Amino acid sequence: MNSSLFSHAEQPEPAKETISVPDIVVERRVPRELHEAFNGFTEYVHLWWPEEHTQFGEGTHPEFESDALTETGPAGESAVWATVAKRVQDSQLLLGWMGRHSPQTPTSVQISFSSADGTSTLVTLTHSGFNMVADPVKTQDEFSVFWPQVLDRYARFMGAR
Repeated sequence: MNSSLFSHAEQPEPAKETISVPDIVVERRVPRELHEAFNGFTEYVHLWWPEEHTQFGEGTHPEFESDALTETGPAGESAVWATVAKRVQDSQLLLGWMGRHSPQTPTSVQISFSSADGTSTLVTLTHSGFNMVADPVKTQDEFSVFWPQVLDRYARFMGAR
C-alpha cells in the first residue's frame, strides 16, 4: 500500500552516503620572523606563486586585493581564487577557496603563522571542507599534490632550503 495520499506522488530519494575526506595539512618553516613571513605570503604572492598553478599561465599576476585572492592574466582577464574570510596580521589567513572547483561550494583554507624560534616561522596550511564539492576524493587528491608544491615555492622565496 502506498503511504502517499496521492498514488502518483514520488517517493523521497534515500539519503546519499557521505564520504569522509581528510583535511590536507602542509607545514613549512621559513627563516624569517613572523611579520616578514606573513607579508611575504600576502604582499609578494605575485613573485613566488608557481605559474603552473594559475589559470592564465605565464605573465599572470596573483594578488590579495580587498577581500579576495585574485589572478589577472596578461590580456587583462581575471579570476577569483578565494575570498578572505578572516585576516589576522602576522598570524592567520582564512580563505573561502574556489580555485579549481565551483564557486558555489567553496572549501576552507587556513594559513597560520607561528614563531618557531624567534628567527624562523612555521607556516601551516590546512585545507578542509572537501565534502562540500561534487567529487570530494578527486578534489582532495589534486590538492594534496597542489599545496605542497605551492608552499615549497613560497618557502624557497623566503629563503628556506
